[in-house]
Amino acid sequence: MPSAGTGAIWSFASPKRRDLLLGIGVTAMIAGGGVGTDALLAAPTVSAPPATFVAMSRFVTGSDLVDDAAITRAWAQLVALDAGFPAAVAQLAGAVDKAGLKTMTEFLASPLGKDAALLNTARTLTSAWYLGYTGTFASHASKDDTGFVTFAGALMWRPTIDATVIPTYSRGATDYWIDPPAGTPVPKGAASVRDWRGSGAAANSSKDA
Repeated sequence: MPSAGTGAIWSFASPKRRDLLLGIGVTAMIAGGGVGTDALLAAPTVSAPPATFVAMSRFVTGSDLVDDAAITRAWAQLVALDAGFPAAVAQLAGAVDKAGLKTMTEFLASPLGKDAALLNTARTLTSAWYLGYTGTFASHASKDDTGFVTFAGALMWRPTIDATVIPTYSRGATDYWIDPPAGTPVPKGAASVRDWRGSGAAANSSKDA
């Protein structure tokens, strides 16, 4: 949850907050990460993210989000997905400020946590920062509405960061992820299918199914 210093997020009109909001960052490609090429290269032109967006992002995640480029990408993409998003964020910020809430635990325990519209906005923000992308990934479509926010900075890595190696590149040979562990029996597929894995048999894989 937020650190002691995050109480300052309620000074939404503070010029110091605006100083944190910098220009558009360079988007990046994530191979196999479920984020489409078109979405990664898209750079929607919208106004700079308001202080309320930064404050609410930090509030719902309980994290000090300091990557200005990622903040700008997230804002631009969420607005592109929903023209009513700015008003929704403002409504959430106003409600939280009026109730004097400091953490999401307090939010969920309060009457605000039962407000479907406020809860949906909070979930949208949380999803963008936890997963590192906006929109909905469509695994069986040539295009989807996902947009890159951050990869290594995605909050999903944090709970196990002391033991997790963030896979920013292939850690094995070509197609290494499709082969079962050594000694694992390989299921026999249909007679018309030559190889169920989609590539040549791995040298260290058992064929004794």
